Amino acid sequence: MRILASMFCGWMVWFSFVTWRLAHPEVAALAGIVSVFVCEATIHRAERKGLQRERLQLRQQLNLSSYNISQLQESLSNVQAELHRRDIIGTPAARELLKRQEEAMNAQSSALEDRTSRQDRMFVAMERLLAFQTEQTAAIQQNLAELLTQLASEPRQHVTMTDSVLVQNQEEEKMRRQFRKMSDEFIAELFE
Repeated sequence: MRILASMFCGWMVWFSFVTWRLAHPEVAALAGIVSVFVCEATIHRAERKGLQRERLQLRQQLNLSSYNISQLQESLSNVQAELHRRDIIGTPAARELLKRQEEAMNAQSSALEDRTSRQDRMFVAMERLLAFQTEQTAAIQQNLAELLTQLASEPRQHVTMTDSVLVQNQEEEKMRRQFRKMSDEFIAELFE
């Protein structure tokens, strides 16, 4: 969808140049292609900032979880010290309370470790998704640059935008399939 928006932006610039006869058709085609690059770069930058904000939020959640774990460990050590003191006195009820509290704290610790592990896996998966999106954008920009080079090297009376749309649709479908596959793997990995 993002590529279609960029292509539409380029088409509108080309159409404006041609309709108002502001420049030769070759210049209009060049302005259209340049506007496609500008639109694509702007959209990519916005998506990347969104992913970085999300990564920062996840990092903050991870730091908060780490702080909570350290607080719980400190609390556990205090409780264990108190129970040990009472155990020395020999109260059987204190021994039972110590045993139950240790079990509860162990359960909480394992739950917090599991949550941290899941957050780490999600963080790694989001980094892979960001890298894939960066590679996809680079491939799209490379294809557009090759198209521009090809159009510039071929002598023509007039240039139509159908050439770049047909070439782009094949690449876009391939990229879309790869993105869907990676998204499905990411979702499956999150719910494992």
